[in-house]
Amino acid sequence: MTRFYTAILLLISLLLSNQAGAAPLRIAYSSISGAMLPLWVAKDTGLFAKHGVEVDLTYIRGVAIEALLAGEVQFVRASPPSVVRSALRGSDLAFIANTINVAVFSLMSKPELQKPEDLKGKKIGVTNLGDSPDLVLSLLLEKWGLQRGKDLAVLGIRGGMPELLISVSKGFVDAGMISAPSNRRGIKMGLREFVDTADLGIPYINSPLSTRRSTIKNHRDTVLRVLRGYYEGVLRTRRDRDGALKILAKYVRVTDPEILAEVYQTYGLKQLQPDINVDIDGIKGLLKGLGSEAVGANPATFVDLSLIEQLEREGFFSARGR
Repeated sequence: MTRFYTAILLLISLLLSNQAGAAPLRIAYSSISGAMLPLWVAKDTGLFAKHGVEVDLTYIRGVAIEALLAGEVQFVRASPPSVVRSALRGSDLAFIANTINVAVFSLMSKPELQKPEDLKGKKIGVTNLGDSPDLVLSLLLEKWGLQRGKDLAVLGIRGGMPELLISVSKGFVDAGMISAPSNRRGIKMGLREFVDTADLGIPYINSPLSTRRSTIKNHRDTVLRVLRGYYEGVLRTRRDRDGALKILAKYVRVTDPEILAEVYQTYGLKQLQPDINVDIDGIKGLLKGLGSEAVGANPATFVDLSLIEQLEREGFFSARGR
């Protein structure tokens, strides 16, 4: 009997030890942009923990999708085009949530550039060729009747949005596709906001949360817990301006209250959806930007809608005033 109780105590001790040593889930985000605000808010206000998941956030620029496929992270708030390209090559990646369904970038330029024709013969910078800013630029150029390589040059600038802003301000390129808060900084530096793509209402899956279908299959309850915390992060962002501004300042490392207020107005209110639904039209916009790479692709194949649908059936959203 003593051995029995000893074995039970040993088993309990091992279980507790395993729980205590369990690694937290890792969510990677790929840019220092106001679009990440609901994710940062969910983490810093304990909303993931509230739903039973410990989450670590990590900034990975350029290779977040590779980290997800390698199992180094379990979720990514990263390049929508990279998710689609990976799925087209046969990976099991899928969008599971989204917070902004229009393209939200600013084409920042030298002050003397006033109209689309002025871009002819100029150089436009993007952070990564083939990523969202570049694809949205392609949609703009199509709208304006301009062709890259013929009418103007598009260059990939090494680094993130702050480095691209420096490239524009120093004249290495004549304009750049930039997101907030770097675009607001650019205005204060004397640059011109040539166009705010959000004002054009271009359908685009701007801010998706993605994971692997194998993770959904094998750890569905955990994925649902993450989505619950993420959705509450959206609600907290919209409802708690002061708290959201403090968190925004922490992650983007901006202290200028005017810039922070403008970024919050865009990403915390104006463009932030009241839900986390993935809009199929937004995926269609992305596929259009990919052009020949995605000819014939069905937008529905890149998203798992079953998770949001399950939370709907359970009454999770309605219970929180959706």
